[in-house]
Amino acid sequence: MTNRMKAILGASATIAVWATAFPFGKVALQSVDALTLSVARVVGGAILMLIIGVFKGLHIPTSWREWGIYILLGATGNFVYQVVFNEGLRTIPAATSSIIMALTPMTTALLALVVYKDKIRPIGWIFTITAFIGVAVIIFWNSTLTIPMGAIWTLAGMILFAVYNILNRGLSLKGYNSITIAMWSMFTGAIMALPFADHAIEMIVAAPITAKLAMVYLAFFSSALGFVFWSYAFEHAEKVSDVTNFMYISPIVAAVVAAFLLGEYPNMGLYIGAPIILGSLYLFNRYR
Repeated sequence: MTNRMKAILGASATIAVWATAFPFGKVALQSVDALTLSVARVVGGAILMLIIGVFKGLHIPTSWREWGIYILLGATGNFVYQVVFNEGLRTIPAATSSIIMALTPMTTALLALVVYKDKIRPIGWIFTITAFIGVAVIIFWNSTLTIPMGAIWTLAGMILFAVYNILNRGLSLKGYNSITIAMWSMFTGAIMALPFADHAIEMIVAAPITAKLAMVYLAFFSSALGFVFWSYAFEHAEKVSDVTNFMYISPIVAAVVAAFLLGEYPNMGLYIGAPIILGSLYLFNRYR
């Protein structure tokens, strides 16, 4: 198998488990609260990542600065992010949530402009504006001038994950392995989740089997293996864009699965706003 095919396979597997996290998260949230789902997903993912880390050669952080960065990563990309994201997903459709989260690469690029002095051409700013216009169309379509709280929570989660990407990039530039970063980020996130474990265990025990299976899938596949697949894709890709361009497929997969699994069918606002957002993201990534 060629490196290109391996990159495509890894990226496809990643999008499959990340995109389906939206509808499967909705399934779990029908029986448990956002905090419980977050604890289950972060702790379960951390256990699997630590097992993977042991087999790949576990690098243990040696300085307080390293641990401090991993704690920030654990908050912005795992526990706090998961609580915020799941709280948003609880009240808005899975497809809408996936479209808003699709803004993460663009928001990451805007933060990189400040943190790493990355440059964005004027045309990139135009596509940034049109992308957020698309978000406004989706949010306000059936809401007059009232922004749904679920959308606000999801936007907050998107910003948190963009911060996670910036911190992640900082470690990557210093030569840190992507799986190592993901592993310790999940580990510190799991430590943050432990004080809420008793509450989570009570709700998980009382939840129906469908919710339990959804949480297992989210913890092991969407949280842990998703990062492994993503790393595998980058390892064999010639260019970063060969992998990141697959992210534009995620909202489509999420919408299709949500329609079959949950009977969620998007309103006209999503049909109008989604092409604006996805088109803007594609052009931003190509011409910025």
